[in-house]
Amino acid sequence: MALTSLRLEDYSDREVLLILQDITGPDGWADSLEVAERIGLQAEHPRRTAASRLSWLQRYGAVEREFARDADGVIRLRRDGRPVYTQRWRLTDRGRTLAAGTLTSRQQESLERMATDDRLLLITRWLTEVERSTDDVAATLMKREWRYGVHPLRAVNGNGPG
Repeated sequence: MALTSLRLEDYSDREVLLILQDITGPDGWADSLEVAERIGLQAEHPRRTAASRLSWLQRYGAVEREFARDADGVIRLRRDGRPVYTQRWRLTDRGRTLAAGTLTSRQQESLERMATDDRLLLITRWLTEVERSTDDVAATLMKREWRYGVHPLRAVNGNGPG
């Protein structure tokens, strides 16, 4: 089935961040059209669809967008004083850290041993306490990862890459 959108239900934020990281050029930037092409997006306006998702990740602090500059390197501004942007994006330091996070096999095994029915509620409570005490970028992505993982469409029709 052709992917025509790039909603949270289609791809997790972490997956989008890892794709962006993967296609980033030597200068550290990647075009939103490259993101759409890598995902195989079949939307009417694939660049715009990918840029919309990346814009949300920018609001959360996980990516940043390149400013358009004149020949002297000065940021170009609109008449209202807002900056002009290109269609190129890159991970922020925080976005890179969150995207690249891993668990050791020992940590994974430990989590699996703890994940029994009688403990899951307590583990979830602990995670919510961690979410409240972490920085805004991580907290937002944690909430969104939960939404991605439990979305009913993923279980019913297999949307998303995995």
